[in-house]
Amino acid sequence: MGFLDSFKKLFPPKEGETRTSLSKRVQSAPQDPQARQKLGIFLLRQGEVVEGLDQLARAAVMYEKDGFAGKAVAVLRHIIKHDPGNLEFLRWLIRLLAQEGLAADAERELENVIGRQGLFPSDDQKVEFLRQAGESLSKSPFPSLFIADILRSQRKLHEAINELKKAAGLVVSSRMISGFPERLAAVIAAAGDDPEILEPCGFLWLKIGKPAEGESLLAKIVEKTLERGNLKEAREMERVLDAVRGGWDTTTLEVLSFADASAALDWKDAPPAEKPASPVAGKAEKPPSAEETAYREEESIVKDALSKLQAKVEEEIGETDPAARYNLGIAYKEMGLLDEAAGEFQHARLKPEFFIGASSLLADTYAEKGDFPAALTVLDEALLSGPLAEDEMRNLRYHKAVLLSKIGRENEAKEIFLSIHEEAPDYMDVAARVEKYRR
Repeated sequence: MGFLDSFKKLFPPKEGETRTSLSKRVQSAPQDPQARQKLGIFLLRQGEVVEGLDQLARAAVMYEKDGFAGKAVAVLRHIIKHDPGNLEFLRWLIRLLAQEGLAADAERELENVIGRQGLFPSDDQKVEFLRQAGESLSKSPFPSLFIADILRSQRKLHEAINELKKAAGLVVSSRMISGFPERLAAVIAAAGDDPEILEPCGFLWLKIGKPAEGESLLAKIVEKTLERGNLKEAREMERVLDAVRGGWDTTTLEVLSFADASAALDWKDAPPAEKPASPVAGKAEKPPSAEETAYREEESIVKDALSKLQAKVEEEIGETDPAARYNLGIAYKEMGLLDEAAGEFQHARLKPEFFIGASSLLADTYAEKGDFPAALTVLDEALLSGPLAEDEMRNLRYHKAVLLSKIGRENEAKEIFLSIHEEAPDYMDVAARVEKYRR
C-alpha cells in the first residue's frame, strides 16, 4: 500500500466533502488550522502533493501559534512521511518536541536524522543543522557529541575537543555518560603522541569522573615533558597531578590544561583574606596585644602573597586565557576578595563561551558589594547580548528579578516572576514567589 493509499484509508472523505467545499471552509476561516489540515489531507489523497503539503505546513504553524504544539507535531510527522528529506521540517519537529519537554523523543529524531546517508549535501551543512538543533536541546550533550564525530573524521582534533568540552558539563549534569568515553577515546587514538591534544583529553577524563584514565594520560604528558628536558614545567605538572591523586576535584572548574589547573591550585591553596574588626567609635584604642600583632603580621604576609600571585597571573596568563581568569574569579569570590573577583570576571567576559556565566557571577559579586545598579546593568547587558538558549535567558531573568526584589522594586520583580511562572511553573522557587504575590 502506497503513501497516498494509506492516507485514503486513515482519512476517508466525509459525504459531500470536495475540494471546493473544503477550500470555501478555509476561505471563511483562514486562521482555523483544522480546516487547513483537512484540505491538505484531501489534496494529498488526490495526488496534489505540493499544495497539500503547503496546507499542512500552514496548519502546523497555526497549531503552534495557538499553543497546540502537540497537534503541530502530529501534522509535521505526516508531512515528513511524505517529504522525509526536508531539513526545515525535520529541524522544526525536533524544536517542537524539545519545546514540549519531550527531550528524549527529540534526541531520537536527531540521532535518526544524523544517521541517514545522503541527507546532507556536505558535512558543513550537517554541522549547521546540529548547531541549530543544539539551541533547542540546550541541556543535551548529543548535538556537540555528533559535531565532535564529524570534526574528528575531518582530523580537526582541536575543534573536536572544544565540542567535547561543551558536552562534558552536560554529560556530568545529566549523568548521560554513555557515548562520551568512546568518543574521547577515539580522539585520543587519532592524536597519536600530540601533547596538545592529549593534555585536554586527560582533563576531560577527570571532568566526567574517570580519574584512573585521566591520571594515566596526564602522567604520560609529564613523562614526555621530562624527556624534553623541561624540568621546571614537569615539576609544576607533578604538583597538579599529585593534587588530583590526593582527591582534588576539578570537575566544577573549566580546566583543560596543566597551566589552568596550576593557577586554580594556587588560589585554592592561598590563605583566605580576613579583615580586622573596626575599632568601636568613642573608645580609645588599646595597644595591640601580642596576638593582634601576630595577626597583623600574618595579614601582611597574606597581602604580600596575594600581590605576588596577581603579578604572576598578569605575567603568565595576561589576557590570553579567559578560562583561567574565570576560575581565578571563582576562587577570589570564595575567599571574599570581591574587587579582585569582579576584575577576573570582567576579563572572562571577553570570551563568548564564558560571557553568560561570567556575567552572572559578576552581577552576584557586585550585589555582594552592595552595588545593585552595577549588578543589574551587567545582567541587562547579558540579556541583550544576542540570541540566547531558553534556559540561559530564564536564568538571567530570574537572577534579575531576585536582585530587583532585594532592593524593593517588587513591581518589576513580580512582572518577571509571573512571566517565568507561565512558561516554567516548576522553575526554582518561582511558584512560591508567585503564590506570595497572589495572597
